Amino acid sequence: MIMDTLGALALATEPPNEGLMKRAPIARTASFITKTMWRNIAGQSVYQLIVLGILNFAGKSLLKLDGPDSTAVLNTVIFNSFVFCQVPFANKNQPNSYIKDK
Repeated sequence: MIMDTLGALALATEPPNEGLMKRAPIARTASFITKTMWRNIAGQSVYQLIVLGILNFAGKSLLKLDGPDSTAVLNTVIFNSFVFCQVPFANKNQPNSYIKDK
């Protein structure tokens, strides 16, 4: 929820530019999700499923966790890994609206 909110806020606060204002309108029947978006969604899904699946099923042995709180520690690692899985794709797709021309 927090990641979605901050991303939407960043995109919503970007001022319009001339190229955007001169672009032709998009048809109502046009697909909302483009082929590039589907490719990125599929790639991100596969990437996260692999990383989080490995941690979920083999995490205790890979990280050599044992003891009474090993499940809680593993769940924390899995959650943090999920959050960190968002970073490469979020940074790649972020507009550079915070960089001003000099």
